[in-house]
Amino acid sequence: MLTDTSTAAGRAILLHDRYPTLDELTATAHHLAARHPGRCRLRTLGTSRAGRPLQLLSIGPADPRPADGPRPGADVLVVSGAHADEFSGRAGLVELAHRALARPARHPATTWHLLLCLDPDGAHLAGGGLLARTLPAYFAGYYRPAAEEQPEWAPAIGGRLPESRILLDLIDELRPALQLSLHTADVGGTFLQATADPTALAAPFARSAAAFGIPVETGSFDTHRLPAVSPGVFLMEPEHIDTQENTTGMLTDQDEARGGARAATWFAPRRHGGRTVVVEVPAWTSHHLGDDAPVPAQDADRHLRAAADHLRERGRQLTALLTALPPHEDPHDTPLLRATRTQLTALRQLADAWDPRTPEGPRPAPPPLTRAHLAGIDLWAHRIPVRAAALLRRAIPAQDPRPAALLDTWCAHYRHRFRPTWLPVTRQAAHHANTAEAAAAAVPLP
Repeated sequence: MLTDTSTAAGRAILLHDRYPTLDELTATAHHLAARHPGRCRLRTLGTSRAGRPLQLLSIGPADPRPADGPRPGADVLVVSGAHADEFSGRAGLVELAHRALARPARHPATTWHLLLCLDPDGAHLAGGGLLARTLPAYFAGYYRPAAEEQPEWAPAIGGRLPESRILLDLIDELRPALQLSLHTADVGGTFLQATADPTALAAPFARSAAAFGIPVETGSFDTHRLPAVSPGVFLMEPEHIDTQENTTGMLTDQDEARGGARAATWFAPRRHGGRTVVVEVPAWTSHHLGDDAPVPAQDADRHLRAAADHLRERGRQLTALLTALPPHEDPHDTPLLRATRTQLTALRQLADAWDPRTPEGPRPAPPPLTRAHLAGIDLWAHRIPVRAAALLRRAIPAQDPRPAALLDTWCAHYRHRFRPTWLPVTRQAAHHANTAEAAAAAVPLP
């Protein structure tokens, strides 16, 4: 770790084992720009729907870009805060910034462009989970926007968010050789997805995960449709993501016809010859997600039926609470209720996708399924209802105790099944930074 405790965000990470707030992250960016005026530049790119600034800290050579071609060297864009409920990217940015300033010779031709937070409005609503060290505390303040309100994904489904436009315009301005999107799983292991061959990342990614005691997740449901290059390292193409998200409520056939994942911000660097790497790091680790032993088809079908029934039952309970809202409670009126409906759509579609009794639905992964695949399905079967219950608890009047009771019970089941262990923020940050540096080193210079 090279993070400096003289900065606000550094103190949060190293002294207090917590994620920095957005104010601390912004203060640190200003501090570094003032301390290193020859190598740091901080600017505001625009504002969010609610008027909050989106800020970019650039570190490295300030050579002007030639009018007729790329700047000598590589521009690397690193995005934090794409999902409001995911905090480790903030810590990863701080560590990257300090490394770039302390060890400029390590990547002498690289300019790092650090987007502090892509969704500051969502981050504001999710701030209650920032200090959590247990799953109940994390979900007590939980917020993850509805699909159409997630800036990284919204263009894939026809959304026109100013935050998405800011990121897409920045990609066109910088023409980055590499975009890194830093994500956090609540419970799980680490894995990465890349839009170009990630073979060169396999060894450094595995070394970093092992060094910090982070299990590699080989069966995440996020990656069931993606070809694996090595354990936890996946290649993604738009058609892979479209097929995957058709099962999760994040994409419809109409969205796919309009462009689907091809229009998402992940694939935008391709028009300039660049690539994207999406890095997932867990807040709480679980060692149930890396067993690649195949499962007999009969056992897999039984597991899938049970997961589908589990989702449907929990979905029925949540839907009953939502439909019992007083008439004046418009279900489209608040971010929390809109977010709840996204999770309920995912519950319904995942149950149909997993259930072998609905043969017309897509299967979760090509056979044979592994123990890791089934553990990943089980993880989602617990995670999605807990998310929905957490959102609904915040969304409906506080005097109704039922969502809180569901959340407490389901969160206890989640903890019992996966035995989560808190991963110190320093390790989360260092693994993000290690993977980012390895990805930057693997990008060919112009």
